[in-house]
Amino acid sequence: MRPHVEFVHTHEMPFESAGLVPSRAEIGSKLLSRAPGDGALSAILHYPAGWKGQANELIAADEEFFVLSGTLLIGNLSYGEGCYAHLPSGYAKTLSAGPAGAEVLTFFSQHPAPMSHAAAFDRSRLVERLSLYEDGWDVDYSGVNSPEIAASGSRKKLLRTDPLSGDQTWIMGVIPSYREKKVESHPVVQECYIVSGELAGNYGLMTAGSYFWRPPQILHGPYGTKTGSIILSRTIGGKLIVDYYDLVDPFSYSPVHRVRVPEELRVYAQERKPAPRY
Repeated sequence: MRPHVEFVHTHEMPFESAGLVPSRAEIGSKLLSRAPGDGALSAILHYPAGWKGQANELIAADEEFFVLSGTLLIGNLSYGEGCYAHLPSGYAKTLSAGPAGAEVLTFFSQHPAPMSHAAAFDRSRLVERLSLYEDGWDVDYSGVNSPEIAASGSRKKLLRTDPLSGDQTWIMGVIPSYREKKVESHPVVQECYIVSGELAGNYGLMTAGSYFWRPPQILHGPYGTKTGSIILSRTIGGKLIVDYYDLVDPFSYSPVHRVRVPEELRVYAQERKPAPRY
């Protein structure tokens, strides 16, 4: 199991050139979390302007990504800001390129080692392309179990529910002035990245670029946001299940900063005040 990371400011982390993805050794990366066993990892990858990938690249891991900025080309598809894909292990990329560069939030299901031969993959697990900014929000809240947020008028976009594991990925658009009334936990891993806005919770105030990896059964919340927030979330271990508990400490839009991170990430987890608004 990966260590509990809650939370770090990814914009303060440097891009390293350590060959995190062996077949893309020349690209920069910010390693956010990694499993000690199979090497599954979460990272932000930086594709420099003019980058070209290997022809027919194959990796022995599922690759899931969300474009934060720039544009990435894979085959005949273009992935701009807000685009998402889930490419199962063995999916052959006939062409990959970043003509103008891109920063891409990326998740690998295990160490992304190169594969020498194409392998069959389950096409039901393939999500070739979705776009938050082109396709918009879902028209209802079905598919993601988060009743408190649903009742507030916030919106979500379900990107994936894996037909085998039940693992889910979705984007939440939380309305300004939202605040929760319950503490909660989940029997599955929850991983989140704040795409925009602010989100206050029991570990402190997260802002755009904040990231956490939370193991199962960790009590958290309540959450709230003055400004509104767009949040990308994932589960590992099955669909999102929410267990609610009565509130003990009162909610605050200005919570105490008490992050829980490994020592090597502590420098990127210091309290940061919101930017002045006037």
